Amino acid sequence: MFKPNLVYLFLMAVLFLVTACSSNQTEAPASSTQPATTAVTDYKSAAEHVFSLYKEEDISTEDKVTNMLPRLEGMDWTEYNRLSNGKTLETLELLYTHRSLIKPEHYRSLFLATTNLDGASAEQYAAIAGELFTKDTEGVVQALADLSDGDNRQRVISSIAYHLGYQDVSQVKQELEQWQTNKELDDPEKNVIASLISAINHP
Repeated sequence: MFKPNLVYLFLMAVLFLVTACSSNQTEAPASSTQPATTAVTDYKSAAEHVFSLYKEEDISTEDKVTNMLPRLEGMDWTEYNRLSNGKTLETLELLYTHRSLIKPEHYRSLFLATTNLDGASAEQYAAIAGELFTKDTEGVVQALADLSDGDNRQRVISSIAYHLGYQDVSQVKQELEQWQTNKELDDPEKNVIASLISAINHP
């Protein structure tokens, strides 16, 4: 009489255990819901940051240049040359070749990247600044006038004057004076033009 009841209870217990185990196995591990963390690189200098972008291989050259331009500010080209194993000139040539990508919002960064330029690298930088000045005189003059760093401003002006010196100097000065006359310039902008004319006169 009692045996069927015992068998029934035993079967119910087995069924309960099987159901419980099956339920536990379908639960996802709690750790899988945790978001992945993203590593952020802390660059110690402009040279280190720019070189990390320069050696990128999985982006287009245009994207590489566009990413480099806003990060040039504070560049020490001697440090960059050491980090890049002598690729300063190659890097500046890349910027010159793609100078059409240099927009007014990049002028400040570029003009604050004149430390330790010399020889061929200084000449290549002068070509970049000079071409920008020829293309966008008003924008370059305004950007130079807004620079609080007088030393950098004068170095850029000297670079532009050097590049313009390869042209007919008398014609360049005439065009500058005419341009200045036709524009309503504030005093800092007038000072930039005056410094540029002086640098052209005394290369």
